[in-house]
Amino acid sequence: MAGDINRVTLVGRLTRDPELRHLPSGQPVLQLGLAVNGRQRDDAGNWTDKPNFFDVKVFGNQAESLSQHLAKGRRIGVDGRLDWSSWETEGQKRSKVEVIAFQVQFLDSRTDGEQGSYIPSGDVAADRSDFAPAGAAAADDDIPF
Repeated sequence: MAGDINRVTLVGRLTRDPELRHLPSGQPVLQLGLAVNGRQRDDAGNWTDKPNFFDVKVFGNQAESLSQHLAKGRRIGVDGRLDWSSWETEGQKRSKVEVIAFQVQFLDSRTDGEQGSYIPSGDVAADRSDFAPAGAAAADDDIPF
C-alpha cells in the first residue's frame, strides 16, 4: 500500500478579515477563519444547518496577494492538508488542528471579474492553460456520450 494521505478540500465563507503576519524569517503567513455548513437531522427529524469552523493558514507570496483580495463573508474554496500542533500554556497542554492551504479559489467576488480566480498558496505560479475560461461551456459535440 502507498503512503498515507493527508488532504482536505473545503468550501465556505470567511468568518473574519484575514490577518497577515510574517515569520521571524520574513516569510508571510495569512491566517483565515472559515465556516463550512453541514446538514444534520435534529431530534424532530428535520434537517438543520450545522456550522463547522476551521483555521486556515496560507504561506509565501500568495499570502500577501490573498490578503489584498479576501475579506469577511467572502466565499472561497480551499485545498490543503491538516496540521496538528500542541503547546503548553500556564501548565495546561493545548492542541489544535489547522488547514495548511495548497491553493485557494475565490467562489464569489467583490467584482465579477474576480469570480473563479485561482491562487495557489505555494511559491509556484499557477499554470492556467488547463482551465477553461470562466463561463465557457462545452459544445454538444464535445460531450463523450
